Amino acid sequence: MTTAATSPFAFLWDEPAIEPFTTLLKRRWEFFPQFDTDGRLERFTGAFTWEADRFTDALRVKGESDAAAMRVDRAGGRVWEREGAALDVLHQLVELPAPSDPLAPRLVVGAAPRLWTP
Repeated sequence: MTTAATSPFAFLWDEPAIEPFTTLLKRRWEFFPQFDTDGRLERFTGAFTWEADRFTDALRVKGESDAAAMRVDRAGGRVWEREGAALDVLHQLVELPAPSDPLAPRLVVGAAPRLWTP
């Protein structure tokens, strides 16, 4: 059995990570752990839907140095995303303004279509 001391997610119990993670829990985020075949935590994901604005924030953490977060609008368009160290991503996610805030990102991050070649 993996203990907190040997888990690659042990950093979540340290002082720097507990504050943003607790903030997300207080905001009523839903978290979904994923375990490997030996029952060890492999990654966890989380999501929160802003009902009034119909935006959704999502988080994926694979370990201390591998995390990603994004916000999508009601049509599924990405308006914000970050990747990197889990603590950095957690802090940026907590600091992200609510979708109704005038400073919140609203423009969809575009993706160019693939160039067709004969």
